[in-house]
Amino acid sequence: MSAGQDRPRLRVVHVIDSLAGSGGAENRLVDEVMALTPRFDQRVVRLFERDFFDVPLADAGVPVTALGFRAATAGRSWPVIAHRLWRELRGDPPDVIHTSLFTGNLVGQLAGARLGVPVVSTFNRTGELDLQRALQPGVSSWKGRTMQAIGRRVARLGDVHYRAVGDYARATNCKAMGLPLDACTAVPRGVRIDPASVGAASRGPFDVPADGPLFANVARLVPEKAQHLLVEAFARVRATVPDAHLAIAGDAGPALPTVQAAIERTGLAGAVSLLGFRSDARALVAVADVFAFSSVSEGSPGAVVEAMVLGTPVAAFAIPPVAELTHGDEHAWLAPPGDPGALAEAMLAAWQAPDRKERAAATQRWAAATYSLGAVAGRLGDLLEDRVRAHAGGTTPR
Repeated sequence: MSAGQDRPRLRVVHVIDSLAGSGGAENRLVDEVMALTPRFDQRVVRLFERDFFDVPLADAGVPVTALGFRAATAGRSWPVIAHRLWRELRGDPPDVIHTSLFTGNLVGQLAGARLGVPVVSTFNRTGELDLQRALQPGVSSWKGRTMQAIGRRVARLGDVHYRAVGDYARATNCKAMGLPLDACTAVPRGVRIDPASVGAASRGPFDVPADGPLFANVARLVPEKAQHLLVEAFARVRATVPDAHLAIAGDAGPALPTVQAAIERTGLAGAVSLLGFRSDARALVAVADVFAFSSVSEGSPGAVVEAMVLGTPVAAFAIPPVAELTHGDEHAWLAPPGDPGALAEAMLAAWQAPDRKERAAATQRWAAATYSLGAVAGRLGDLLEDRVRAHAGGTTPR
């Protein structure tokens, strides 16, 4: 149900760990907040240091409150953060709190329970705990397991409903947390991209060769993105296409040494560019011949959606969230997860397919309609309104 023009505007507070420009969850939340400005009175509360989007939000009329905590201490300071958030909101409680990322979910749920307002929290990742523990050592530590247990307990204190970024994220997180499926609603992430506004189709700003096929990847260098497997796959691509080049745009993270070692081991120092964080990463994808995505764990990879909307063929590992976003191999060339040889074959197929341009154009039209930010934000807005109405009526989602 869409908001009527004569209906009082709901007051929505969005709580998120940070507003880092390199974070997919942060970028998507900001897009959604911007899209919902005609519908709700909104504010954003940022818990930690990174503030890339503070000014654009304020310019759009959405105030940002920074609580000023340090992300490195979140594991022990979350009770203080939750109390501070409650103090921040108690003078003028919102109608609903919308939260994103782990600490944002945790402290937002605690504050919501004390304020007596409903909370919609976001499952940004899948609930494959064993895989996450294997990829992220902190998750498998006793501290990580304790925090997960605390999160499950806190979620039951107040009126909490979840928004998952996909059907697979919904099913696996509900299973992991012992929740019924009706405690969560799947609302995908939308994107707002005008391909014509991305910039001129030039490789010049990225200092990559002007000729030869260009393969691009956009992701932070963290274990779950598995760019070392992408480098191994690209080495096999180069054996067939010697003038190919790979450009990876993304913040340096804990996997940087592993990626650098893979480049050295395969002798690709002159053929792989590590560009770091780029605010113009969409322009890189737009000029690339293939978007190559090697993640082995995701929630809903917005970079894949952006590549499809930009009209760049996608080659990726067929992890469930990617297969869900691309309708299997209908809108991408997919490979069994974790297999560099198969990923190389998918990358070559995406480059060499005789109908690649026609297929990419069809995918672009489909993705632009399916993941339209306006439509997706509308679904999120409906969910927020539904939760306020259910809370006022004394009903809960489970």
